[in-house]
Amino acid sequence: MIRKYLDLIFYSTLGIVVAVYTYFTVKTFLPVNAYIGDEVWYPTAAYNMLKLIFHVSPPMYFPYPTGHPGICTFINICHPPLAKYIMDIFILIMGYSPLAWRIPSWIIGDLILITGFFFTREVLGKDLIGNLGGIFTAVILASCPNLWVLHGTAMLDIYVAFFSFLSLYFLLKNKLLLSMIFLGLAIASKEPAVMLIFPALYYIGEIEKRPIKRAYLGLAIPALVYIIVSLPIIIYVGGPLAWLHAKIDNTVIWDVSNGHISLNAVTQISAPWDWFLNIHPFGMGHGFYANVNPIIMILWAVTTPIAFIMKNLKMIITTMFAWSEWLGFVLVYILGNHTQFSFYVTDFAPFVDSYVVIVLFTIARKFYIRKEEKNVKENYSGGIS
Repeated sequence: MIRKYLDLIFYSTLGIVVAVYTYFTVKTFLPVNAYIGDEVWYPTAAYNMLKLIFHVSPPMYFPYPTGHPGICTFINICHPPLAKYIMDIFILIMGYSPLAWRIPSWIIGDLILITGFFFTREVLGKDLIGNLGGIFTAVILASCPNLWVLHGTAMLDIYVAFFSFLSLYFLLKNKLLLSMIFLGLAIASKEPAVMLIFPALYYIGEIEKRPIKRAYLGLAIPALVYIIVSLPIIIYVGGPLAWLHAKIDNTVIWDVSNGHISLNAVTQISAPWDWFLNIHPFGMGHGFYANVNPIIMILWAVTTPIAFIMKNLKMIITTMFAWSEWLGFVLVYILGNHTQFSFYVTDFAPFVDSYVVIVLFTIARKFYIRKEEKNVKENYSGGIS
């Protein structure tokens, strides 16, 4: 009975956190009746997909951005289409407007907080410490400046963050098939999630000893999901070979080049190691910046060895999910892409934020248990004497 009331208290607290987050989201982003940052590309591509691929033209209550030649037919083939499909659902219902294309990101932002609570509780346990850790994770996620800006706008990274976070959650619950489906959805939102295949395969190898099944789960399922999501684009560009050629030209070459922005825009560009100190946070316009919390980032780096020292597999996989994506950005930097941005942190921010809470609560629990054991021994010794 006590457990039931405690759960009710923590669920209610989580509900309050999510409600407050939603309120400030709407209050902050609803009044901005303009394109924010890269919204000039993604909502327009979403609308053009409806128009050119699905032959549906919802009413346009907001104009295309000016100063972008070819924007009326741009479908953003250099990035996977899932996030744009989700935007399309709301554009179909509400017409083309900032509110329509931002609402799914707002919903996903709330869902990330909820996922953070249950994820942390899954790792720490469903006791008082686990529930407290879950609430702390939700609060840390809500206060993450990178997630805040990216969840408020219609960009792709918040979709990667959400689907990959769900993938990790179900992975640690040993629901491997469901986890790999969500990993496929993350990859179908944006390419950085591809790096998560490596830590996922490692964890699957700890659970499933048959190599064929490991390959089926860790490689075939995400690839199949990605292809299914991409089918409309594959058909539109003229078939698998044309699509592969387009992906090489528009994704692989693009990802390892400096074409994202002029190298002279030094205040907008930040290398992956700069993110730990919030150097050159990306300016989104309208007073928004994709800031990074250096305290959380440094705590993540400093405490990562603790997961290995404790030999806690769930903690190890959580931090390695974050490091894998970060190392992916380092790799493309080495290959030639020196025009990277601080908002890429959003892709792996849920792993970082939740890991920091989990490791600190784990340390606190260990300290508390040892203190209690010491008190018991002292009392026992005193009783004997």
